[in-house]
This record gives sequence, C-alpha cells and structure tokens, in this order.
Amino acid sequence: MKKYLLLLLAALGCGCAAPAIYNAAGQGDLARVQALLASGTDPNEHTNLYANETALHQAVIYSRLEVAKYLLEHGADPNAEASITTLGHESYNGTPLMYAACKGQAAMVQLLLERGANPDPRPGRCVSGRYSQPDGDEGSPLQVAEKRGHTVVAQLIRTAISTRLGLTTGSARNAGEYGPIVGALLRDYGGGGKTIAVAGFSYADGRVSTDGNVVAERVTTELIKTKKLKVVERKEIQKVLGELRLQNAGAIDQASAKKIGSLLGADLIVIGTMTELPGNKLELNVRMAGVESGEAISAVSGHVVKDWIN
Repeated sequence: MKKYLLLLLAALGCGCAAPAIYNAAGQGDLARVQALLASGTDPNEHTNLYANETALHQAVIYSRLEVAKYLLEHGADPNAEASITTLGHESYNGTPLMYAACKGQAAMVQLLLERGANPDPRPGRCVSGRYSQPDGDEGSPLQVAEKRGHTVVAQLIRTAISTRLGLTTGSARNAGEYGPIVGALLRDYGGGGKTIAVAGFSYADGRVSTDGNVVAERVTTELIKTKKLKVVERKEIQKVLGELRLQNAGAIDQASAKKIGSLLGADLIVIGTMTELPGNKLELNVRMAGVESGEAISAVSGHVVKDWIN
C-alpha cells in the first residue's frame, strides 16, 4: 500500500497522470492542443486524480485566453463541473467561470459568458495551482468576485444574470450610455492587439471624489466588450494609483497618466474629466493617448446618468 501511494504521488508530481490535453492547456501550448483535438482527443477529458477538471479549467487557472477560445470553439463545455467525491463527501470546486471570477479575469469571464457559461451556477470555491488547492473564498462566481474586489468581473456576471432572467437593469442602461462613448473613442483607431488602461476620471473643478472610479470601471467594462484591445484590470490600476497616491486625486494630468501607463505596461491610456449637470447627470470628456508619445489619439464627450450613491 505504501509503495502504491508513493507511485501515485510521483505520478501527480510530474503530471504523468493528467490527460495530455490537460497539460498542454495549462502550459498555454496552443499548437499541442490543436494537434490533440485533431487526433480525436475529447476536449472535455477529465480524471478523478485532478478533481475532474477539464482542459478548459486549466486554461483558466493559468490565464491561457487563446487556448480557452480554441477549446470552446472545438467542443469544450463552459459549464463542466470540477468536483470529486471521497468517502461520500463531495469536494466541489466549480465551473470554469468560477475559476475566472476568483482570479478576476474579466476577458476570460466575458469569453465564457458569450460561449454559454451559466452566470449563476451552484456555489464553488476558489482554488490555485496545478493541484487546485483551496484558496480561501467560497460562494457563487458573483459572490467571490465581489468579495475579492473584482468589480468589472462582478458587473459582467451581474449583467449576464439579469439578462438571463429577462430583467432590464442599471447595467443594461449603462451599456447604452458608455458603449457609444467607447465606440466613438475607438472609431478612428486602426491599431490592434495593444494594451489599454483606463487611468481614471476627475472632476473638472478639481474636487476630490470617488465618482471617477465608478465611471472608470464602466468605461473599462465597455472596452473589454469591444475585444479590440487588451484591457488592464482595474484592480491593477488601483494598486498603481495607490503607490502614486492618486486614488482620489482632484486631477490626473498628462504626466501622471504617462507614468501610470508605463508602470502598467500599457501602450494606450484613457483619462477624462467629469462635469456635474442638473438631473443627476455627468458630462464626460474622454481622451485616449499613446503612453510613449503622450499625444492624444482621439477624444470624445458624452452624457451619462449618475445612478450611484457615494
């Protein structure tokens, strides 16, 4: 028995017991994944040794977006459940959406939702690493996204749940307001595959407020939906703003924006000003600039409803 356990641990340690497509997906080896699927490998192959996770779960754990796209295009189940029952007790981790929500992967969450992921599956738990060790939080994808401060991810999931229930919510209205602004901002931009960061919005009169954070989150959500650029997560931007002590600054000037963009590894940066209007409305003046040159690429203005409470 002891010899068997040692052999089992050795197999787990080297990944030998895992399906080949499982390893390829986790490593981001798209060519290998393509070859395996072409040879007839089941995209939903799984094993009890790895909590019945699929290759899609592994692609999500290691942020392999292109691999996840390919798997979904070739039959991967976006609602596959990772769980294992031992001595009558079920250890339930969850669906790929649960894994993406735990990690705050907005682009991955958007992809999974578009490919049919249930936005409100039964509660699971956050895991990390090759062996999917528990990572602290449990609940639904929406609950863990909110608990971990992944506001954009939470908004995407919340909107998907509302749409599924046939409800018209503030999120749907916001898409109608912020979507055209973002669309106009990118209309004349011909580049692709670059990274963009929404640095923030501040009031034109210099007042200190957190309203800019709400606007920035909503602009970020609409940028992700366009799928034209890689969008830096708001959580990462907030860290940099904290380091530069600009979280609630009265203004983010061009020099600060350039520094923020450089620290985030972004090619493009979005900044803007807000002007309060009667009737709980805001006028937004939004600019997109190149981080390296600091030159404005496009600018647009528009009105949105201020429907949140400070």
